[in-house]
Formats: sequence, C-alpha cells, structure tokens
Amino acid sequence: MPLDPYVSCPCGSGKKFKWCCAPYFETVEKAFDQEEQGQHDAALQTIKGLLTTHATNPSVWLYYAQFLYKAGAAELETAARGPAARRVAGANEPPPGYTQKFEQAEEALSKALELNPNFGMAYFLRGQFRENEGELIGSLLLYRKAAEAYDPEAHDQIAAVYVKIYQSESMLNRPVAARAALERAAHVQPADAELRAQLDGEFGPDGPFPAAACKKYTFRPTAKPVPESAATGKLSDARKAFENLTSVTPDDPAAWFNLGLVFAWLGEQPKAVAALVKSIELETDDYRAEEAGALAEVLRCGFGMENDSDHLGHSFVLPIRDQNAVMRLLGAYEQAGKLRGAQVDQERGILFGLIVEEIPSLLTVGTVNLARITARVTVLIGQGIVRLSHPNRESVARVADELRTALQLAVEQPVESTNPLNFRDVVLEALAQPAGSGDEAMLEAKLRGHATNYFENLWIHKPLKALSGNNAIDAMGSKVLRKHVFGVVKFLEDCLKSALPHKRVGEEAVPIEVYDFAQLRHKLGMEYVSAAPPQVHVPVDAPAEAKAAPEAPRQPEAPPAPKKRDIGSMNTSELAALDLAALSVGELEQAMLTAVKLDARELAVALAQAGLLKPFDATTPDRYRLYATAITGAAATGDTARAVELIDQGTKYDADHNGGHRATEYKLRKAQLYVKSKEAEKAAAEFEALVAMHPDEGKFYTTAAEEMLRMKNGAKALHFAEGGLETARRTGNRDLEGHCSELVAAARKAT
Repeated sequence: MPLDPYVSCPCGSGKKFKWCCAPYFETVEKAFDQEEQGQHDAALQTIKGLLTTHATNPSVWLYYAQFLYKAGAAELETAARGPAARRVAGANEPPPGYTQKFEQAEEALSKALELNPNFGMAYFLRGQFRENEGELIGSLLLYRKAAEAYDPEAHDQIAAVYVKIYQSESMLNRPVAARAALERAAHVQPADAELRAQLDGEFGPDGPFPAAACKKYTFRPTAKPVPESAATGKLSDARKAFENLTSVTPDDPAAWFNLGLVFAWLGEQPKAVAALVKSIELETDDYRAEEAGALAEVLRCGFGMENDSDHLGHSFVLPIRDQNAVMRLLGAYEQAGKLRGAQVDQERGILFGLIVEEIPSLLTVGTVNLARITARVTVLIGQGIVRLSHPNRESVARVADELRTALQLAVEQPVESTNPLNFRDVVLEALAQPAGSGDEAMLEAKLRGHATNYFENLWIHKPLKALSGNNAIDAMGSKVLRKHVFGVVKFLEDCLKSALPHKRVGEEAVPIEVYDFAQLRHKLGMEYVSAAPPQVHVPVDAPAEAKAAPEAPRQPEAPPAPKKRDIGSMNTSELAALDLAALSVGELEQAMLTAVKLDARELAVALAQAGLLKPFDATTPDRYRLYATAITGAAATGDTARAVELIDQGTKYDADHNGGHRATEYKLRKAQLYVKSKEAEKAAAEFEALVAMHPDEGKFYTTAAEEMLRMKNGAKALHFAEGGLETARRTGNRDLEGHCSELVAAARKAT
C-alpha cells in the first residue's frame, strides 16, 4: 500500500514523505519486493541504480545498507537450515559470502553518515546491527545518538528508538533510565494506548519496582533559573544547562540534584551518583536528602556500578548433563520442603523457586517454625543450565556445592559470577518462609521477629559503601554521613514493601507487614529536620529577578516512633540527652547496657561512671556491671592504674553492700588485667588468691596455667597445673585430670 504523502517520512528526517523520499521510494520498495521473491540479482541492480542517480543522498545509502543487511541475514538463515549448515556445524563464524554483505551494509551506513553526520536513522540502523550481534552496550549508545539526532517532528522514529532504549536500560537494571525512555516514547505517541498501558503497568503503583525506582522524578527549583533556551526536549541540552549551572552556583544542592537526575535519565549511573552525593552533602532538608539518597541507591544497583554497590547478586551456573537427574533431585527437595514456590513456565521452558533451610528452634512440636531462603533456583531447560542466586555469597555457594555433590556427573562444575541485584532480592535476608503449619498469628509474629532481628541486630552493624565504609550507627554520628543514612533506609523500606509476603483474606491477597521502619529510624536517632534551601551565592552579573523564591519548608509528618519509650528502646542521641542527675542507679545501668548494645562504648562508660557516683540504693545493691564497664573503659585507654583502682573500689563496695557475692569476679578481673599488661608476678598472685578462695574449682587452676604459658612463664604455669592435677585426683575429676596433665607437660617444656 502506498504511503500517505503527508505522513512523516520513514527516513526520520522529520519532513513529510511527499517532500522527502517519495520521488524514489517506489524504487526502494521494488528492490525489497524482488529480494523477497528470490530475485536477488535483479533486486541488487534495482537498489544500486538509485545510487547512480542519488549518490549524494544519505537516505538512499541508508536504504541500501538496510537492503544489504536484510539480504545477508535472509541468506544466512536459509543456509543455516540447509545441508551445508549440517556439514559445518559448530563453526563460530558465518561463511564469507554472508559477512561480505554485512560489511557492505556497514560501509553504506558510513557513507550515509559522511553525507549527514547528524542522520538519526543511520545511527538507529547501526544500533540494530549491533543489537543483532549481541552488543547490548554498543547498541544502546547508538540508539541514544539516534534519539538526539532525530528531527523533533519524526514522532514514529523517536518513539521506536526510545522503546529500544527502554528495553536496553531494563536489561541493564536501570529502571530510572528505562522509565524516562518509555515516557518519552508515550509522549510523542499520545494516541498509542499500548505504550501508555506498558508505562502504567511497569512503573505504576502495582509494578514490580520499589517506589524509589519507579517514581516520576522532577526537577527542583534552583537559585539561578536555567535559561528557557535549554528546554529543547533533548537530554543532552538539559545536561549542558545543569553542568553550566553547577559551575556557576556550585553551592546549590538543587542544581546538583537536577544534574544527577539528567545523568540518571541518560543511563550514566556513575556521574549521576556523584552529582546526587554532592547534592546530599549540600542539602539542609532531610526529606530532600532522603529522596536524593534513595535515588542514588537505585542507581547503584544498575549494570556497571558493581564496585560501588552494597547490593550485589552472587550467581552460580551449573551446566546440565542429565536433565532427568536434576528434575528428580528438585522433586525430592520439593517433597522434603527444601524447594518452595516452585513454578513452571511451559512456554519458555523455565522452572524457578526458592531453596530454603529450616531455622533451628528449641520448640519444634505444635509450633510454627521458619525457614531462611538460601538461594533462588532457576532451571533453563532450553539452555540446559541450573542457575542459583542470592545476595549472600556464602549462602548460595553452599547450595551450589550441595547440588554439585548430590548430582555428581549430572551437572558440570559451577561457574560463578557477580551481577547487579534484582530489587526484589535487596531485602531477601530479612524475609523467611514458614516451615510447617500452625497458628497464623504466631507465624506473622515470627516473620516480624525474623525481619526485626535482621534490620536491628545484623544490618545496622554492616559497613556500607554508600556510607563511606561505615555502618548506619556510626554514620549517624557524622554531620555529613547522617544525611546519607536517610536515603539508604528509605531505599530498604521501599524494597521491602515491594517484596512483602502475602496472605489470603477472602478473595484478596493482602501483604503481611513484617517490619515497621519507624523502629529502625528510632533506634538510629533519625529525627527529620525540614528546612528551606540553603542560601546560595548567585553571581552579581545574574539579574536580580532571576533568583527563584525559596522553597517553603515542607512539614510532612515524620514517621511515628514506637509507643514504648523506655530506656531500653532509646537510640544513641536520646541516651546522650538523658538527665543523669534525675536517674536512679538502676536506670543508669539500663541506659549503659542499651549504649553497649548500640556500640556506643564511650557513652556506656560515661553512664557507668555516673552510676558509680550515686549513693547506695537498696533497690540496686549489685553494681558489678557498672564497675565492669568502667574498668573496661579504663583498660581500653591503657590506664591500668585507674582500672585497678576501680576493681579495688568495686571489691570494697561489694563487700560492704552486696555481701561480697562478686568477690570472685573482681579477683578474676584483676588477674586478667595484669595478664593483659604482661605483669606475670601480679597476675600469679591474683590467681593464687583465687584458687585459695576456691580450692576445689578446677577452672581457676587451668585458666591460671594457660595464662602463665601465654606469658612464657613456665615455672608459674607448672605450679598451677600441678595444683590442678592434685585437685583433680583428690576430687576424682577425670576431665580435669586429663586437661591438667596436658598443661603439666606443656609447662615442663616451657621451663
């Protein structure tokens, strides 16, 4: 069917077809028709005839390149199905006759670009060539060149190239760039309901991505407005505008955020993260810092960011030799409850599920237990491989080794790789699977307990690249790094929401809320500060009216803190702000123990010292834990004399007010303190006093002997070892006798 003369020309020039390629397009179609009908020589002569009469027309060279590539591909496909292909099975390269056409197609495209260096369709076609060859990154770069080169009126071609960019960025785990591309395609084709449905389905509220990854980000008001001339609709122009703006107003966080956003839309992850980090460090508002930080975390999960990301997927691929053996083993795993959620996609020939192991529990009868996810398993039947993956390398490596051992020769040696992590797996270690059946309320409580333990006892102490190698607790103590923590936590929260387990309530699947991040924010002391943008120096040559009005401070409701506000649930900031004079000894001890749990060692020592200054309190006669923390603090600074002084004070206080119940602990503390300071004689004297206090307690003899051996004092070690041996024989303690006999032998060698 002839093309409408008033539609956009297929060459992508942006002109109407009638005023562009219409005069010779009938000849182009004739050549393609002849080729499809098998008239190869006639087709080639027809298309070459155009080159004679239109040698300086880049579009003709484009059509020639397209013709050659299509003809070569068709011949290659035909040859692959014929007898000749069977004779050369296993060859890695196509025969020279076909590669010649491909090379000629490349030369024709080069000629087209020589005639028109800004020929968008030529870049697009070359991008398709690279994509067909499996070069994902190379084809993406060419598609982006095409998008920038197309005339703004070439709507069909712009939509087509942005769909290609969307597909490529999606494969590279870059959802921000993918969304931007798909939005652009939908924008230039507003009547295309399929494009709009795809955009809404993938990046809408019910899509697969966490909120930070599918959000529609917008530019922030800057202190110095961007010239209206930069609003061309091309990302390259926006990039130049904001690069210039950050050089003119380098202290404007909004300018850096906008530059980072443009880089993110362009798929330039490292530059985007660098600009966003700069924005966060200049930011005065924690909510804006949180948005920038969460976006940076999303970008760190993309291809090419593996060295900067805290979220990596570790994979082991096992090539299959015996598919039946593999399926039998997975069937046995499913029956035993080790394989959960197994599903088969018959159309694509894929089986996938979760490998789990039960979490040990003291109570196993009549209760609900949990199983941790140790690996995702995917069997690609058509490709003949088993793929195992997990964010924890140790976990998935153990599963790979187990499968290899069980299957023996049915699979080959696993091949390991590290890849960007799928967003659903960012919080995989916080999720668990039920093992067995039982009360639903109990199950949900255990799921919440598992997630709480992960975030508040494990993740909170994990060093993170996003926090310059610090854990979240330490980062909150830094004026700059604390702003990064907000984004890191928000990203985790978004990922968990998109990966929550569900339960059936009637006909509806309802998510099970396994964790409230208000608890983590509270524990870290994340109190949001909302403020207007900082005062930015705008050069004097900028017109006064160009200064944008400051953005009004936002006052969104901060995440609610848990209702329980006792000392045990306080964070470091709250503990430090306590009125020590108003607290009892027991409350100070509780505050000290909470500080120890939060790794706030100096604060714990300060709280312990405050408790020791309190007068006697009959409700808390035992102050050993307070003294022990203060002693540890003194010893850690190398002040042995102060530590000994505290031990003596504690011993006396314990004798006067606690019946001397802690005398042994204090004596052992002093002995260990002298061991640490390498004062053998003093340590031996304290151990001597200990065995005198407990002549039948074998552990004091063995501890003393072992410590003397460490200090290379064989004579003292022999003395305690022989004393322990005599006690063992007197009391008939065979285990102690054997231990002390070994120590005697070691001590004699050391003397």
